[in-house]
Amino acid sequence: MDMAQEEEFTSLLRMQIAELNINSKSFIAFCRKTLFLEAEEINWEAYVWYVAKLNIAHERYSLSSTIESFSFLDIRLEDNRKVLQEYMKYLFTVTNLNLGTIRIKQTYIKEFFKHLEEQKKAITAIDVSLVKEYFDKLSMQRIGPQSYNNKVRAITIFLQYLQVKDYINHFTIPVFFYKKKSYLKNREIKDLDKKLDLLMFKLSEFPEQLRIMSLILLYTGIDKGKMFLLRNADFYYESEDSWIKVPGTNRRVPIPDILHLLVLRYSEKNRIDIERLLFLNRDKKYTARSFEESITRQCLKSGILDGEYVFKGNGYQKELCKALYRNGTSIQTIREYMGYSTDETVKKYIGWVDEKVAEKSDEFFKQEENSLGGRLLMAKYDKMNEANRQESEKKMQLALAEIRRTASEGTAISVSDLSRNTGLSKGFFYKNEQVRNILNEEKEKQNQGTLAQIKREVRDKSLEKQVELYQREIKRLMDENENLKKENRKLVRTLNKLQKESSK
Repeated sequence: MDMAQEEEFTSLLRMQIAELNINSKSFIAFCRKTLFLEAEEINWEAYVWYVAKLNIAHERYSLSSTIESFSFLDIRLEDNRKVLQEYMKYLFTVTNLNLGTIRIKQTYIKEFFKHLEEQKKAITAIDVSLVKEYFDKLSMQRIGPQSYNNKVRAITIFLQYLQVKDYINHFTIPVFFYKKKSYLKNREIKDLDKKLDLLMFKLSEFPEQLRIMSLILLYTGIDKGKMFLLRNADFYYESEDSWIKVPGTNRRVPIPDILHLLVLRYSEKNRIDIERLLFLNRDKKYTARSFEESITRQCLKSGILDGEYVFKGNGYQKELCKALYRNGTSIQTIREYMGYSTDETVKKYIGWVDEKVAEKSDEFFKQEENSLGGRLLMAKYDKMNEANRQESEKKMQLALAEIRRTASEGTAISVSDLSRNTGLSKGFFYKNEQVRNILNEEKEKQNQGTLAQIKREVRDKSLEKQVELYQREIKRLMDENENLKKENRKLVRTLNKLQKESSK
């Protein structure tokens, strides 16, 4: 049933049973989905395909969005629809493309078909002039160079597929002629570290679910899409440490016991089954969009960030890399923890190149002593160094005094509070080695008792969860064993029957 037939049926339904107030579109969608899903084989000629029937491998599902169906209803010409269905079938059955990528390709091609159908043209009549006309039309639209290039590439690959399959005539598409020069955009959020600190400061006002999700991102740096797939069983306790298994990977990363405890209490309070997703948005899996809307809505409610979304892109992961590096973690360890393939990614995120430039600058000034005018430069440089040293000494004494005062009062030591009370940047408490050592010593003294209590609770609750997992596995194996026994008895009866028949 195409769109015209749908409209005709809707009118007929409205005339015959208007008093029942039936939503015809919902009724048609229900019938269409039921017929597609319950058919013995996949109906590749259907006007709507439902993903649940397509036997797609789990790793090809989009982590950040939920895609349930692919529609061809808005393609009017039958030839165009059949050709696109054939191409989509190829993408699903032959390639390993992610569902999100396939959806984007379909969208671009449908836009191309819309242009053709406005001129009452079928794809089988395509030629190089029509392709050029469409690319020229695209170039006039208000889209960025990269988006334009992506559309040109998607259409070109589609047309090349049709040429290979002999659906259309062969002609050369000079893609290099149509492509635009694109430049990488700086998508970083200004002062992101301060904005993330502000978010942390206000997290206590957030609903429990959003609070824990934000903490997981900030303290583990895993992708948002993978966080949406976290199950209760992905958090566990082993070898006196808390761990999280990253969904869809072989990675596991250590996490603070306090974060693990928050997750355990949250799952216990909400009675979340061990094998269920931890975080649901009104009984549905979170998507990138729904998570963004939830966070920005809560930020506005808490009066922070002016509705700006601080988890956009991978900025929060970069900030975690910087924090780990400031605390003395090696680049190689950060790479392993974050799951990056090379050290270069970590170096780029922590600004390692800038550090090297500063070192080279230092070397340069030191070498200037013997060059023309070098002594004057060095005198100025030494004077600046001495002034900086004195200023640094004052800051260090101020920081140490505040740390000791806070510790003596029995107040929990927080870098954010120390920064606010002294006017020093938070980075100073991490970068100055002497300050960092004293800070770590005092925090360790404060945390020993609390951490021991947290660790005991985490261990006890984790053991209970592990026992339940073992019990479920035992039950599953027992059920499987019982089914095998039944199947064995059935086979024995069949064998006995065959032997009796053969002996006659």
